[in-house]
Amino acid sequence: MANILLKNLYFSIAVIIVSVVMIIKEKHMGLFKLILVTMVVMAVSMYGIHGAMAPVIDKASDPVLFQVFGIRYYAKGFAYASRYFMRAIPLMCALFLIFLSIDMTDLGVTMCKAGISYNFVFTFVDSFQVITLLRKDMEQIRDAQRARGLNTEGNLLQRFKAFIPIIVPVVANSIIKVQDQAVAMDTKGFNSSCKKTVYRELTPYKWDAACKWLGIFLGVFAVLYRILAAVQVIPAFLTNII
Repeated sequence: MANILLKNLYFSIAVIIVSVVMIIKEKHMGLFKLILVTMVVMAVSMYGIHGAMAPVIDKASDPVLFQVFGIRYYAKGFAYASRYFMRAIPLMCALFLIFLSIDMTDLGVTMCKAGISYNFVFTFVDSFQVITLLRKDMEQIRDAQRARGLNTEGNLLQRFKAFIPIIVPVVANSIIKVQDQAVAMDTKGFNSSCKKTVYRELTPYKWDAACKWLGIFLGVFAVLYRILAAVQVIPAFLTNII
């Protein structure tokens, strides 16, 4: 929602710093390394492509920043890539922190009580829970393979060789678990047409109602602001806030 309201670079940097500090405090840096690798791949691809072929580049008049293997890169292209890169990275950091900090089961119960489709809620919650399960499986299999004499340390080539004996059992276990889960879901009547109920009761807090209505208000305001600012009904007074 903040990304909808603001395009400011300082705001993006602030969100990244706060998120990383909280991730370090919650001791999630081990899993966050995967997100960092994703960010690096995204940066290389975005800057590599948009730096040379962004739609805002005028190759006839814009100065060339540098060349690599005969490919010209422009300052406008890098600015164009930075604009979208610095909007995606804060979102990735914040969502990573949110989904590792909250109880996904409580989130699913809340979504069901809000009237969202049970099938959608299950798919949404299960997709995030499987990440945690895969991480635990990978740690257990890695420890078991180390006990059998597998060398997982060393240079990049050695680690890549050790990766295959670890990832194959992880994938096999995941397929078996999916089959077991499908059988369990059918046994519990997941596809039945009757109304679904939940047995888990959430602990109420005094700020729940205020946070809910504040979130609804900010969401509606953000969407209306962007629409009205786009059609120039109101000035974009929040877009370039420092």
